[in-house]
Amino acid sequence: MKRLNSASFMIIALLALNVANAHTTSIGYVPGTNPGEVTFWTGSYHSITENGGVNEGALTLVGADVTYGPITKAFDIAPVASLPAGLVYGTNNCVWTSNLFSSLDCTQTSDTSVFGPIQLWQGVTFSGLSAGTYDFTCGATCGTSAVFNSLSGAGPSVFATLTLGAGDIGGGGTGTVPEPGVLALLGTGLLGFGLRRRKHTAMLNFQN
Repeated sequence: MKRLNSASFMIIALLALNVANAHTTSIGYVPGTNPGEVTFWTGSYHSITENGGVNEGALTLVGADVTYGPITKAFDIAPVASLPAGLVYGTNNCVWTSNLFSSLDCTQTSDTSVFGPIQLWQGVTFSGLSAGTYDFTCGATCGTSAVFNSLSGAGPSVFATLTLGAGDIGGGGTGTVPEPGVLALLGTGLLGFGLRRRKHTAMLNFQN
């Protein structure tokens, strides 16, 4: 049996330290209110009483296959103790299921992450998005305390990579197209305006 040298012990110790401080175990996203907006939520297995209802850290967003960012925004949606509206496990709320390689699983339909059920979420909204794949990073940590420290066995660089469809983005993205009904209504209005103007011009010519 091989003996572990001091370097191996150091690597194991660093991994253990990283996992011990890794308490952000979920990331989810929902369409924002306005076109091109998406609200991102990070989840922790800590309770809101441990956090005190205070926002921590910031999220950086950059396009992986679309032109976007990098843009960094501080979390500014106050932490909540229940699953935010619109988040669905196995659809748009992903959890980490490996405490060694930080494997992000977007198919898991339960709220059990690698460290247990998620009890706390904080959010931030980004604008100007279109459908595509994005990298989300929190630098060294997603928070200032252990409550929202990042879960990233591979280091602080890439926190998560997610692909957003048009339905995941407020208004379907930045380049919104009017509904056919709206276009028809607009066309009818312009036609009516043109006919009225033509009739008015004809009456003026007749009077002259």
